[in-house]
Amino acid sequence: MSALTFELKGKPGQRLDMSPLTPARLKDLKPKEIEALAVGATRVALTVGDLFKVKGKDASALRFVGTDARCDKIGAALTEGEIVVEGDAGAYLGAAMKNGKIEVKGSAGDLAGASMSGGNIAIDGDAGERAGGVLVGDTLGMKGGLLTIGGNAGPLLGERMRGGFVIVGGNAGDYAGGRMIAGTILLKRKVGRFAGYGLRRGSLIFMEEPKELLPTFGDCGVLEFNYLRLLEHWLRETGRPIALGGRARRLMGDMAALGKGEMLILA
Repeated sequence: MSALTFELKGKPGQRLDMSPLTPARLKDLKPKEIEALAVGATRVALTVGDLFKVKGKDASALRFVGTDARCDKIGAALTEGEIVVEGDAGAYLGAAMKNGKIEVKGSAGDLAGASMSGGNIAIDGDAGERAGGVLVGDTLGMKGGLLTIGGNAGPLLGERMRGGFVIVGGNAGDYAGGRMIAGTILLKRKVGRFAGYGLRRGSLIFMEEPKELLPTFGDCGVLEFNYLRLLEHWLRETGRPIALGGRARRLMGDMAALGKGEMLILA
């Protein structure tokens, strides 16, 4: 059975709220009922049929074709199934999702994976501010799951992150891991200023040494870490081969906060 596909008819003239279009919401609906669903918009009231050509039948696997940065909340609060975005995504991609899988062939806007507690988000391109961070109205950032960003990430990556794993293939902006409580962020390229600001617990792993390190981190020297080897093995087994080795320079902090977190700079 072919995936239920939503092909955008033309570039939207306003921001769209795509959160109603999830497998759990659509699985028991007929094609005409799906086309009649309202899509939240900033100016003119619209339905799915006004915006999209709808094809396919398998609601457990959704495809969005031709979307752009005005298509917000794709996969928000996702609880099951799979979503593939053949284009860009707007803000709140996969925000507060609990399970399932989202794959974006392009880039995503701000707050991708914000306050998510489970599932898997893979973004081939860039992500905006606060990826894996705090959803508006919530108190904690990402709580679980896996967020992979192939390109660059904006400022405040993983802000108040409580759990889960984030991988950034490109550069990251300022305050990466800011006020982080738990979880792991792996940064493959350069990172901006104030990484680990207010870090309470959790791990920031750098494949390149940051140009600026906060003075509130204590340098423990270069040490051997078996869990880095285990992490490398897990990454390889899940189709993400990243060479980590087993040695890293460890910095404990942020001593201006609880101070039980760590930044590891691969040696």
